[in-house]
Amino acid sequence: MDTPIIPWHRTRAGRIFLIILACIGGIILIFAALTGYYLWRIGRGDRAELQTIFVNQFTFDPEKQNKDNVATVDPKSVIRSYSPTLGEETAPITIIEFIDFECPFCQASWPIFEKIKERFGPAIRVVFKHIPVTQIHKQTLSAHIAATCADEQDKFWQYEKEIFTAKKLDAVALNAYAKNLNLDLNSFNRCIQTKKYLKNIETDIRDAADLGVRGTPTYFVNGRKLEGVIPEDIWSKIIIAEIQKQ
Repeated sequence: MDTPIIPWHRTRAGRIFLIILACIGGIILIFAALTGYYLWRIGRGDRAELQTIFVNQFTFDPEKQNKDNVATVDPKSVIRSYSPTLGEETAPITIIEFIDFECPFCQASWPIFEKIKERFGPAIRVVFKHIPVTQIHKQTLSAHIAATCADEQDKFWQYEKEIFTAKKLDAVALNAYAKNLNLDLNSFNRCIQTKKYLKNIETDIRDAADLGVRGTPTYFVNGRKLEGVIPEDIWSKIIIAEIQKQ
């Protein structure tokens, strides 16, 4: 007597395969539904609300971070001669910031950090490091190159303000910022076209890797690493604590 042939989908292996296939299909459907929902929300004009939700999710409270979160490499060793710097070298607190101009968390952090710089003034020295994350931010490298060209004319911090205030990184906007700051446009555009300071940006990226920077924004406050959008009150506590150590 011939052995009856069992359809493959009724075998144990077939059932397992179908279950796995159903799970994968379910995950794809959920992902598609969520993507469609957020695209619909953005289309309705809810972009700002959604960004606030995500910023809150990815905000790190430094008080909950490991207090021994100190870089194995001395952060001051990555302060280069070309690094944009605010404040005196003798200031009791040195803050090195690794920033991506297109990063939404850097954009959320910028106005907070501006208040901190204004409040603590002479007590802090701020050093800027470029870390454009080009894998997910398509316009960021051009913005960082433009900022280095503005720095050539001693207008880096003013140019940074233009970027974070307007939040536009297309070529027209980058040129408009230069006009707003009365830069020498011929020199500025020539600098951009030749990518004159690209090697400096690449060095900053290597420095970030050496210091274990995992994302933006990342700050080093007298060697202690802090990540994410830090609330103003937490910033104040950290800086006051550092001042009291002096």
